[in-house]
Amino acid sequence: MTARKKNPFADFERLSSEIEEMFYRFYGGPRLRMMKGGAFQPLADVYYLKKENVVIAKLEIPGISPEEVNITLQDKTLIVEGSRFDPQQEGEKVYQQMEIDYGPFKRKIMLPVNVDVAGSKAEYKDGFLTLELPVAEQKKSAIKVPISVKDKK
Repeated sequence: MTARKKNPFADFERLSSEIEEMFYRFYGGPRLRMMKGGAFQPLADVYYLKKENVVIAKLEIPGISPEEVNITLQDKTLIVEGSRFDPQQEGEKVYQQMEIDYGPFKRKIMLPVNVDVAGSKAEYKDGFLTLELPVAEQKKSAIKVPISVKDKK
């Protein structure tokens, strides 16, 4: 039976990963956002369906009423914003663990193509907001640009 060689850096890699996770939770998570008064960003998937010629944007926003959400399409930018509030905010709490983001949120998503704003649809189901954004038809217009020639003097 042959003995496997132990990777001398395995413990260091594990420790490094745990330290990165700790810093994210403490400095990059809800605490830092709350201290700065900023908005959280819900998770999102964005993909293109060739057959339907649409861009789909799916955002994870459980506990948020669709009436509290504003959707804006500007150029190639999709902006989804709103608020999620803790209904049990009353009273003094001592948290053991705090991972759910509350307060305002804002998510800007750069789209790969121009979309038809008028034909766009939004649906909220089971905590997911799904936007169906048809790709805008590009007008094929060519312009001939004249070249001016200046005489050498």
